[in-house]
Amino acid sequence: MSPASQETAGAGRTPGRARPRVPLVSLLAALVAASAVLLGGAGGAEAAGYRYWSFWQGNGTTWEYATQGPSLLRPDDGTVQGFRFAVSEDSGDASQPRRAPDFGAICADTPAKDGSKRVALV
Repeated sequence: MSPASQETAGAGRTPGRARPRVPLVSLLAALVAASAVLLGGAGGAEAAGYRYWSFWQGNGTTWEYATQGPSLLRPDDGTVQGFRFAVSEDSGDASQPRRAPDFGAICADTPAKDGSKRVALV
């Protein structure tokens, strides 16, 4: 080999050292393995149900799940409304407020006034 062809063949290299090359396949395999390790521990989040404040209306003796939210409802004097934190699949299995919706027992000491409403919250 002539000195000129040796210069061209070895241009940019350090004598005695080969440039390390990482094949693209090995790099991709390492990325996939790292992703599997990082994401393998993260399982799907499956909740036991919805978590929310359920809203109830008292009908004198029992609770009824409210079909409208408290921002839409305009209660009458002597109404009992209740809230209870619930974890449920739907309103059918939501927990009712703990106290009975008895307006007389809750607000016995609050006299009626003209121009105002008495609403008990449980």
